[in-house]
Amino acid sequence: MKRMSVVLVMASLLSVTIPGGAVHASPESESLDSVVKAIKQQFVKKSSVRFSVKRRGGPPATWNIKASGAYRFRASGVYAADTTTISQERNGTGRSREISVGKDFYSQAYVRSKDGKYVWKSPSTVGKWVYGGRNLAGVMWGDDLINGINPGFLKLVDSHGATSADGGTFEGVKTTLHSGTVAVPKMDERQAGMYFGTEEEDFAWSGPITWKLWAGPDNLPRRFHAIMRFTRPEGANAETMTMNIIYRGWGSPVKITAPPKHLIAYEW
Repeated sequence: MKRMSVVLVMASLLSVTIPGGAVHASPESESLDSVVKAIKQQFVKKSSVRFSVKRRGGPPATWNIKASGAYRFRASGVYAADTTTISQERNGTGRSREISVGKDFYSQAYVRSKDGKYVWKSPSTVGKWVYGGRNLAGVMWGDDLINGINPGFLKLVDSHGATSADGGTFEGVKTTLHSGTVAVPKMDERQAGMYFGTEEEDFAWSGPITWKLWAGPDNLPRRFHAIMRFTRPEGANAETMTMNIIYRGWGSPVKITAPPKHLIAYEW
């Protein structure tokens, strides 16, 4: 998906002072092993985590957003997600909520102008939901997401070198700071979030991702920060995006269910 804007949600579905210390080199390809292991243990336990995201900048068709929600896990990763996104758009403030449970996806969204009028709604009745379909690639969790709890991304950046340091405390928890930079031949956006590709593609945005990950004493991520610099092969001006994700409540009970059937609108 090319953008998170609520205006294009359904259309795209059819085609969510930095602490630090003295840095020392981490063991080769091992600095994030303990983090990946801790995350996968949460997957096996069918656990959950709450998150909040702030994102600014980026190439055309992306918006500054704030998002929050929760993930439920299964052995392969994220099984269910409930995300609310707020975006500032040209003609007002956008708000969307997306729920995915297994392979099923539901959404509701609108854009509201400063005077409180609805510029756009999907579905047409506020409070109702649109059933987006099953097994849509754009909304599914995958190993290509640029996210601090994605083992696929962590293995990629670890293979390109990482450093570790005392991360100080974050929200009262002592942390270890892992950091590094990795260049990828493709970066883009879909409903599930920003993602990367490892193979060259014509006209794709590419560039470096400078990342930082704060992990607690249990090796579970508490904060993830990324600066992505997008460039085009034809030499267009580079665009920079910053993204900050906070993870809270590892293992706390989270219930994510599909909307009631009587709230599903069929407007196709």
